[in-house]
Order: sequence, then C-alpha cells, then structure tokens
Amino acid sequence: MSITALNLSHITYTYPGAPEPIFEDVTVTFAPGWTAVLGDNGIGKSTLMHIAQGKLTPERGQVSPSDAVIAFCPQDVAAVPDNLDDFSADWSPETIAIRDTLGIADDWPYRYDTLSGGERKRLQIACALAAHPDVLILDEPTNHVDAPTRNAIAQAMLDFTGQRHALATTAMPTANGQHHEESNGKETATLPAPRRGRVGIVVSHDIELIDQVAMRCACFERRHVGHSNITVVTMRPGNYTAALADATAQQAGERHALDQASKEAARLQRESASRRHDAALAATSWRANRTIDRKDHDARNAAKLAKMTSVDGSAGSAQARLDARVEAARQAADSITVAAKRYDGDLAAFAGIEPSHATELVRLDAGVIPFGASAVQVPAQSGDPVAGAGGESSNTAEVGKSGKPIDIAQSAGTTGAASDIPVTAHAWHTPDGVRIPVLSVGPNDHIGIIGPNGAGKTTILNALLARLDTQPFDVPRLVIAQNTTSDDAHAAFGQLAQLTPTDRGDVLSAMAQLNADPDRIIAASSEPSPGELRKLLLCLGVTRHPHLIIMDEPTNHLDLHSRQALARALAAYRGAVIVVSHDMPFLREAVTQLWQVHA
Repeated sequence: MSITALNLSHITYTYPGAPEPIFEDVTVTFAPGWTAVLGDNGIGKSTLMHIAQGKLTPERGQVSPSDAVIAFCPQDVAAVPDNLDDFSADWSPETIAIRDTLGIADDWPYRYDTLSGGERKRLQIACALAAHPDVLILDEPTNHVDAPTRNAIAQAMLDFTGQRHALATTAMPTANGQHHEESNGKETATLPAPRRGRVGIVVSHDIELIDQVAMRCACFERRHVGHSNITVVTMRPGNYTAALADATAQQAGERHALDQASKEAARLQRESASRRHDAALAATSWRANRTIDRKDHDARNAAKLAKMTSVDGSAGSAQARLDARVEAARQAADSITVAAKRYDGDLAAFAGIEPSHATELVRLDAGVIPFGASAVQVPAQSGDPVAGAGGESSNTAEVGKSGKPIDIAQSAGTTGAASDIPVTAHAWHTPDGVRIPVLSVGPNDHIGIIGPNGAGKTTILNALLARLDTQPFDVPRLVIAQNTTSDDAHAAFGQLAQLTPTDRGDVLSAMAQLNADPDRIIAASSEPSPGELRKLLLCLGVTRHPHLIIMDEPTNHLDLHSRQALARALAAYRGAVIVVSHDMPFLREAVTQLWQVHA
C-alpha cells in the first residue's frame, strides 16, 4: 500500500525512573520522501523512532496510520535482521537490484558474524529494503561504512522513494573488492518529487548523506522558554545545509526579539521604580511640611505626585497601570523561545596527561595477520620497513602491488582526500590475512588507520591489543571499541559510582563540555544512547591517565559538536593515539600520520 504520511500526534514519553519526560506533546508529520531527523545525542531521536514503529508505547499521543508496514534498521550492527533467512532465499528482480546497488555478496547472509561492521550495515539495510515497507526508518545507516559505501546507501535510499537521479560517479567497491560506478554525492540539485507513496526517515549525524537525500529535516531542539528548557521538534524544508541556514536565521530573529523585549521590560521597570522613588520623597516632604506656600509651585507639584502615586490614594491607579505594563512586558520577554544554551567545549583534562617515557609502546613484526587471529603468524621477507615510532617508513610511496600509483582517497574509502596527512605504512588485504610491515607506536604518535570496509583495519587493531596484553611491560591505555553494549553501560555506571566525589565531578564536567546533560544521563542510566555512552566511556578514561588511546570508529553515534570537541581533545593529548576511522575531517585534526590498508 502507499500512505500519504506518517503522523505522530501529541506524543509524551518519560524514561522509567526519569524525573521528567524526554519530550512532551510532540507532534510531527513525516511526508513521502526522505526526512532527516537531527539533534544532539540523547535528545530522544531514537526513542521517538521506537514509538513510531510500536516498540515503545507513549504515555500520551498516537501514531497513524496504525496499519502502515514499517521496517527499521537499528544503529547496532550486531543486530541480525529478522528477515535475513528470507532475504537469502529471495532472488526476485527487486531484491537482486538491491543486492547490486549495495554490493551484497551471495554468501554474506550465511556468515553474518564474520562480516565487517560496514558489510553488516549494508546487509541490514538490504534486508530492510527487501521487506518493501510503507515506512523505512534508518538509524545512523552510515556508521561503520566507507565513502563509496555511503554513496551506494544513498542511491538505495533514493531508489526506495523513487527519487534516484543522475549524479557524478565514483568507484563503488563490490563484495569481491572490485569497483563499479556509483554517485559521489557531490551534486546539490533539488531532488525530484517522490514517485512512490513511501516514507523514508533517516536518523543521522552524517551531513553529506543528509545533503544528498533529504527533502526536509525534523530538528530536535532544546528551547529555552521563561526559566526552563524543553524539547521541541521543528520541521525545516530542504537538506542539512538548507535547514541549518533556516535555523540560523530563526535564532538570529529570536535573539533580536528577546533583546528588544527585555530592553522594553527593563525600561518600564526603571520608569516604575523612578516614579515610586520620587513619590516616596514627595510623601516625606508633604508630611514634614503640612503647610505649603501657594507660590512654591515645585512643592505643590511634588505633593500632587505623591497623592497620585500613593497606593492608598484615589489616583494610585496610574501607578497600577504602569505596573501592569511592566508585568506584561516581562511576560512577553519570557514567552519568547530561543535556542537553549549549549555547553560545547574542549576536554582540557586530556592535554594535562603526561605521555609515557618509553621510546616504544607496542610493536608488531612484519608478516601476515590471519583474519580472526590476533598475532602475526606468517613471517614476511626480511628488510620490511618499520612504520610508526614517530617517523615515516620507507614504504610511503603511493604505489600498488602492480606498480601503479594508488589513489589514496579511493583506496582508503574516506571522505575527502588523504594526501595532506603523511602515510607512514601500507598494509594489504590478502587471501590469507592482512600483510603488514613492521608497525611501531611511539609515545607521542597520533596514528589513523584507514581503508575500505573489510580490508582488515580492525584485524590490525586487534593484533595491537593482543600484543599489548602479552608484552612484558604494561601500557596504561583507554580502549573504546567500535560497538558498545548494555554490559558496557552497566560497567561504566558502576565505575562512575565508585569514583571519589572530586573525580566524579571531573567526569561529569567533561561530559558537559561534550554538550551532554549529566543529570539526564544518570537518570536514564539503564539505557543511555550510544553517543552518550561513548562520551561517558571517554570521560571516565581520563581519570586513568592513559599513555595510549585506541578508538575504533570514534565518531560513530556522536553529534557534530561532539566530534569536533573530541578531535580537538585528541590533538591536544600528548600521549599516543591510534584511531580507525573513515571520517577524514576528523582525522585531519586528530592525527599526524596514517597507516593505510588496501583492499
């Protein structure tokens, strides 16, 4: 069937145990085509999507139509799609087209546990599309994926709503490592109207994706009204760029209106206070000088003013009317809603951590790391160069095994060119595993590991972690995995509870600098959002004064402001950093060298 819209009317929801609703009396309509749902971590975006699909029941409000077929693709790549078996047996032309667009290999449904995060995400989305729903909800669909895969996902999304249009092309990796031509998403032309009565909703912090597919943006915003903050959902036309411009203009107008209303209220307040002061002086003079010379006009006028403004005088209504104007002006100023104050800042505590005095923190010998293993098991040829340890290796020439130059941005699967960051090591995906040179991490190295999905980035990371566990000396370290679980949340809140009041205050203060609301997170401790949990894990890690920080896809689930704050914090950190990421703007600020894994 086709629907005219998905309507959520007057929705109110409170997390169990929370002191106040996460949102109250929210109404939003999702029309055919793609709507991007935007907002900070923990503001309630995923919660509203769970209400839309019937997984959560609101305290008040309703969702219509009640018989719409809704498919949902979650953030967590560990979640196996419910219809995976059906998808594996579906070879209809429509499903084959989905497989081709997303580069799904025939055997992927049968080995879900062995797939990389990006490959799992593509398969999750393929299964959701194959259900042919009326409403498709994608929650952070481009987490874990490289740039060509992001573009393929965007094309599949536009296919769903019948809006796919010709864009410039780039090489899209298929399941076997080859490439076919897909959009690079740089076209900014207006999307055509949806040809199908299908509603698409994407919850995302990926600006490039939103600019590529969205017709409108449902913006979750904290608004300051009077003396409190509330959450509202504002529908803005256009993609992220257009919605941001609209929000910026609105906020400027609101600030101007609030400034003018506050000035008027203050003016009237000053006038009222001045009149009362003058009346009090006049009344004192009147009582002290009962007899006034008829020719003393100033004294007579003061006496009249005292009588007029006296609260017990018949003419006191003039002062009362002025007081009413003061109160009306004050209420007018309080009624103007403006964007709530943000607390974006820098994690200054990171800059104060002393680095290790060791010359080398961890080292992997040259060889091949078998997939699924955590140690180098096949020796490489002697003389392989050393990478890391604060210097460039001799294999930095950007030449592939065929002797042809390597296109770094394409091979790395990153957004934006990588040529402005030196590549100090090249590793290669082989049938036996990942072939690496000697990899060494010095006490101040800031290293980014890049490469397309499935090339072996996490394999290298796991080998480094295994070596850290077995080497004879300990390296204090903070490790945040690509995927977090409810067990991670319980452990994090347990650790927070055991901290001293001073350390706990430092952690909560650091979270506030990432624009998190510590009180709200603690109140919803059983189910923090993935982005909020990452912030908590990061800020808890500061208390251990690590010499090495290792993060796998650290910008997954983080809102834009938090990504920027994290990049600045890592740049200021004087210890060693190893980051796996496809986010080149983030890497440019956080790291100083790259290890590149080639498919």
